[in-house]
Amino acid sequence: MANTTVASPSSNAQGTVNNNATMIAPQSNPQFRMSQGIVCSSPSLTITPYVTDAWSFNTPKETVTRQNIYDEDTGAIKYVQETPRFEKENFNLNYGISAQISIPLGKAPALCHQATEVNIKNQKLLYEKGKLELALFRLKVCGEQGKLGVTFTGKYASICEGIKVTVPPGQVIPHSHSLSSEK
Repeated sequence: MANTTVASPSSNAQGTVNNNATMIAPQSNPQFRMSQGIVCSSPSLTITPYVTDAWSFNTPKETVTRQNIYDEDTGAIKYVQETPRFEKENFNLNYGISAQISIPLGKAPALCHQATEVNIKNQKLLYEKGKLELALFRLKVCGEQGKLGVTFTGKYASICEGIKVTVPPGQVIPHSHSLSSEK
């Protein structure tokens, strides 16, 4: 009877560990800019969905483990033992969502809204002032030209539409009277 010895017994364990992290980095809040240099921050909500996947495998892919079996007396290799291996590929799918809410603190948001409202009122007043200045300019130029006896006709007549030229108060325009005498 022959004695056989396994020269180097071994054990293997294989696996994959995936450590996935999601980091929400601080960021500035969304800003909107008004005229006059007003810049306001507004609250924000950031939602970040994510999906990660991993596929791990060994190369070269081995289907058999070969192990030498030695003769106990001579130390020579008697034969090679083949043990089937059942390697597996590993798949991993991770998904999730992260969220961050940023809200400006302090009095700055309220002051910014007040400054914005004042700015909008001032812009409306400037707009109305511009309309009035244009109307007064039309009145002046069309009135002066009307006194000279010149008026627009055709497509430009609408520029002086709604303007009437009359005798200024306290002035008498040149005129004549017919006198009749009774005898």
